[in-house]
Amino acid sequence: LRTLERLTFRFVYAGFVLLSATLLAGLFFGEAIYGSAWQWNHKTVFSVLAWVSFASLLWGRRHFGWRGRVAVRVLYLGCGLLLLAYAGSRFVLEVVLGRSV
Repeated sequence: LRTLERLTFRFVYAGFVLLSATLLAGLFFGEAIYGSAWQWNHKTVFSVLAWVSFASLLWGRRHFGWRGRVAVRVLYLGCGLLLLAYAGSRFVLEVVLGRSV
């Protein structure tokens, strides 16, 4: 069980590094592609919230020793936010904003 937990947090750390690199690349290269450096749409907001969620998970594990239910809940929260960021366009438009597509 400890091996599985260690492996899970290694994947979380690797994903956090990749998500950080993606957000930085979007910040630096977004102007060349989209004309503005940072667009505040639902994808950006949910991606930044997921980044904060994963950062708090890694910080909480290091400083408070978060394990078990707390770690799983924060991990699921971050994954859900990323799911909304990249696959939830229709959900955001219809449910959150109340617009019909």
